[in-house]
Amino acid sequence: MWHLTLRNVLAHRGRFALTLLAVVLAVTFVAGSLMLTGTSEKLLDEQFRTATAGVDITVRDAAAFDSAMGVEVDRDPLPGDVTDRLLDVPGVAAALPAVDGQGLLVVDGRPVVPSGASVLASWSPAPFGAFELREGRAPGAAGEVAVDLATARTAGISIGDTVDVATDSRTSLRVVGLVGFADADGMTGATVALVTLGQAQRMLGLGDGLSEVLLTTSGPQSVDEVVDAVRSALGEEYAVASSRDTAAASAEAAQEQLGPLGMVLTVMSAAALLVGSLLIANTFAIVTSQRRREIALIRAAGATTGQVTRAVLAEALIVGAVGSVIGTGLGVVAADGLRELVGVFGTNLPEGRAVVSASTITLSVLLGLLVTVLSAVAAARGAARITPVEALRASAEIQPAARGRRRLRFAARLAPLVAGLAGVSAVVAGAPVLLLVPAALLTVAGTALQGRAVTPVLARFVGAPLARTGVPGHLARESAARAPRRTTSTAMALALSLALIAFMTVVATSLRDGLSGTYRETVTADLVVESARGEMLGGLSPQVAEELAALPEVAHLSRVRYGHWLDDGTTSALSAVDPATLPLVAELDLVEGSLQALEDGGVVIAQSVAAERDLSVGDEVTMTFSYTGDQRLPVVGILDSLDAQALSTSWFVSLDTYARNFTEDVDASVLVRLVDGADVGRATAQVEAALEDHPTADVRNQAAAAAARGATVEQVLGLVTVLLVLTVIIALLGITNTLALSVSERTREIGLLRAVGADRRQVGGMIRAEAVLVAALAGVLGLGLGVGLAAVTVSALGRVAPLAISLPVGRLALVAMLAVAAGLVAGLLPARRAARMDVLQAIATQ
Repeated sequence: MWHLTLRNVLAHRGRFALTLLAVVLAVTFVAGSLMLTGTSEKLLDEQFRTATAGVDITVRDAAAFDSAMGVEVDRDPLPGDVTDRLLDVPGVAAALPAVDGQGLLVVDGRPVVPSGASVLASWSPAPFGAFELREGRAPGAAGEVAVDLATARTAGISIGDTVDVATDSRTSLRVVGLVGFADADGMTGATVALVTLGQAQRMLGLGDGLSEVLLTTSGPQSVDEVVDAVRSALGEEYAVASSRDTAAASAEAAQEQLGPLGMVLTVMSAAALLVGSLLIANTFAIVTSQRRREIALIRAAGATTGQVTRAVLAEALIVGAVGSVIGTGLGVVAADGLRELVGVFGTNLPEGRAVVSASTITLSVLLGLLVTVLSAVAAARGAARITPVEALRASAEIQPAARGRRRLRFAARLAPLVAGLAGVSAVVAGAPVLLLVPAALLTVAGTALQGRAVTPVLARFVGAPLARTGVPGHLARESAARAPRRTTSTAMALALSLALIAFMTVVATSLRDGLSGTYRETVTADLVVESARGEMLGGLSPQVAEELAALPEVAHLSRVRYGHWLDDGTTSALSAVDPATLPLVAELDLVEGSLQALEDGGVVIAQSVAAERDLSVGDEVTMTFSYTGDQRLPVVGILDSLDAQALSTSWFVSLDTYARNFTEDVDASVLVRLVDGADVGRATAQVEAALEDHPTADVRNQAAAAAARGATVEQVLGLVTVLLVLTVIIALLGITNTLALSVSERTREIGLLRAVGADRRQVGGMIRAEAVLVAALAGVLGLGLGVGLAAVTVSALGRVAPLAISLPVGRLALVAMLAVAAGLVAGLLPARRAARMDVLQAIATQ
């Protein structure tokens, strides 16, 4: 049977070509995603190991935790005399003091604003330093700087040029060297400026303070033993760790920011595999149906049901193996393409060659094989049920099942739909939103299983406009309605892709409009000043607020800061506000308590948090800060959830409380109310002029600031939509494949049509019209399912953070039109084949 299977595949290469392509595309995406995430994690790990390669121990100020939400916490500077104390510890061979902070490069008056950090650091020679000189020399005196080669190339910097570095003030420096980072020309998404230790301390305002001290060891003691000795000598106020542990913690913090991207790629990979599996299952089902007499003859010749089953699965195994191997190989190219794609949508990943690990290859190939074989199981079981007597029939018509079996099958097909709709109803009634995932899957599966009953009616309804175009359109509609199983299985692959696009579009639009709308309703400031780089904790110097307060156009302003804390081991965010000035630039509705009570050191929480935790004014909560550890703060107010959403977090403390528990000293935004009668446009120009020395400060009016709240959602939606295009392409391959197989199946029918007067153009038009009808049917099903499930999701999320459903009618209509146009393209090849059939040969086909 294996020999027969192999000959059958080779004899019908074209029949499985599009199926093979679907496997290749799906596995390519899976392998590319795995390689991209694996490569990024490895490169980050190597990057931080390189940064501490020549260092054995790192000494910094102590903190309750090292990082939160992928951002390393800020720490107090170390006293300058700690270096001498460290040199007295047995086992310490050398100690190098180091300073680092934020310093924006300004070249020819234009700021070089990276997507990531603007690093200003003291130069560390070998073996301590992670940067290697590529050109020139290291900075050795005040007024000298070395910059990374990548930034120098981008900004047109050469040795001997003068550049400015902006911290709290602006300093002019002469470029004396260009450096690289390990094998790269710079750090991903960052600019680097290296100066002498004293220069860095002056520019960052540290006095004789240090960011860290780097140690090397010698003697018989191990690194861990020296770490223990240093801890004993310095006490608990210092964080002492081996460079190995420090690098691992920094890499983990950076990799945490890749978590959302990894989740998106995983979901998209699953979608690609699912759509591909529908195409494979449909192809094998149609092929098995067409070969019923052939299989019956094999059975009559002595083949057992097990042999027939294994033969069909072997065909799937061959297709899956070839497609998986090719797809895994193409994954290397896909990984580079995905890196460029996510970079376009605002996520910068470390540059480097794709890491092709044995685990990635094995997993990609196994997934491709597993999906292909499992997709062919139903067809294999159907083939095994073919009896030898069918070889004696004049036709290969499928005999109807007994009435009892039909009822049983109908009940089995109806059960998933009923269960799915029950789950969706439960979510609407208040069940957890996570229940929507299995409910949605069951609903989609149940809809597909009901296709035999629904598709004829739906196909005739959706195809009504085609019927009015003439005979080809009428025949296309009747053909789709006459083969409901084939039509439904073909349409469902595209419907699933369109459902995902519609779901993401509606949910993202609702979130975007919700964020922007609540911001407009709550924040009444005329202008909002924020960092153009969108740092998670802020990025504005405190001097920004001071300079704005001095402007005559400014009547009131209020500063907002963000911070991270541990909520029973889980990272959470908070906002720090000025309770005296915030009501002047925002309309806040406190359900209970008072915002002014924050001045006494308490915390205001969102109404949703109060309900979830059963908290009220007067209760105490324990908040863990990296700088001060566990602190018990009284709840002094409960804020309306919409107002809390406008200010981005559910927890609020005063700026004074923030200063006691955090070392970070940057504002996230400054809300500005202009004097009565002031012209907003003119005032904006005055504010921008006043902030000329703060090039990353972005001045926005209220409408622009509100729109910026949804910008991240739009970026995610754009990325997901582009990735989902791959699933649409796979689904369109399914339409092409199904129609090609359908043309083979209907050879005699097409010949008879030609014999009674239909010309080539009409036959081709009929096939193209059928492709358009299948795509339109998929659009109706997909958009209906996607919009419906999105509405339920938004409604469920609205119980936590109030949201309203926003339907982007124009965008959804565009998706529907593109789907129909793509369906027309998918039908071109089958239509061409049908139109070119020889009439006599077609009529003679049995």
